[in-house]
Order: sequence, then C-alpha cells, then structure tokens
Amino acid sequence: MLKKMPYPQCGSILQRFELSDEAAAVVAGEMTPTQIIEALQANGLFIDLVNFFCHALPMREAIWWACLALELRASDWTPEQQRAIADSKRWVQEPDEAKRRLAERQAETLGRQCAPGWLAQAVFWNGSGSLGESGQPVVLPPDFLYAKAAAGAINTAALIPEWQGYEQYCRQVISMGLDLARGGNGMLANG
Repeated sequence: MLKKMPYPQCGSILQRFELSDEAAAVVAGEMTPTQIIEALQANGLFIDLVNFFCHALPMREAIWWACLALELRASDWTPEQQRAIADSKRWVQEPDEAKRRLAERQAETLGRQCAPGWLAQAVFWNGSGSLGESGQPVVLPPDFLYAKAAAGAINTAALIPEWQGYEQYCRQVISMGLDLARGGNGMLANG
C-alpha cells in the first residue's frame, strides 16, 4: 500500500506534468499509483517515473527523495554543491524561511545546469513563502513548481556528470521512492 499516494486514480496527478509520448501510450488517468509505477518501470521510462513520483508524493517527501537521490552521487559534487544538498536536507527536517532563502541564493549561484542547483530551487519554490524580495508583495510559486525542480534534480543527477552507473542509480532511486511512498524514510536502498 502506498500510504503517501492515497489516490484511487491518478488523473489529477497526470495533469500536473507532461508525460513523454512513450509514457502517454502506457498510462491512463484511471490507473492507480501502483499501476502507473509498474507500467512506467516495465517500459524503462525513468524520467516519467521520477516526474510521477515527484508530483504524487507530498512536497517534503518529494524534496527529501531528491536529497537522498543526489547523495548517491556525493563524490561527483563540489563542496559547494554538497553544502546545497546538506542545507536542503536541513530544510526538509526543519523548514523555515531563513533556510528557504539560503536555498534561493544557492540556486542562483549553482544554476540549473547541475542537479544540486535544481534541488536548491525545489526548496525555494516549495510554496511556503514568496518568490519576491522581503518587504514586497507576496508572490507564491505556481502549484507543484517544486515538484518540477525536484524531478529536474533527480533526472539531471542520473545523467550529469556522465557516468557508467546510470542503470543502478535508477533502480536504487526508484527503490527509495517506493519506500517513501509506502511511508518509510527513503533510506532503505541508500544503505
């Protein structure tokens, strides 16, 4: 049972992001989360599967999952990128505005060419505060913008920097996501 994805059907989730043509051919809105996960896995559609998880899991779980996924490639990140991952984990554990604004600065510094930059962007776009400057009118991000950034972080980490461990990474990340969806902490496959 997927405690963190208690949907009888997934039509509303699938409307939150764009499926690839290949995924659109094998999933439908009347399917359950488990059926969609199985269909995407069976067809090797990792990018779509990550997008599905990030949009179906609650916000903090999606960002936590991205943190754990990026930690699998810890040796590939610069010290600044590793700090962004650690700071993002701290935000998930104890969210506050100061940590969210730190993520904003890290996202600006790192950019979106690297997975840790996307992760910091997910924290900043989580919906708990304004995208504008302090003291200015509140501008909230569009719904599920954090999910797009979290998926961007995981999918970017799967491929960049290039490496030979892509398939193992994908299996491990999905295992972690399933653990989170079942109500676990996601660290099952992370050792």
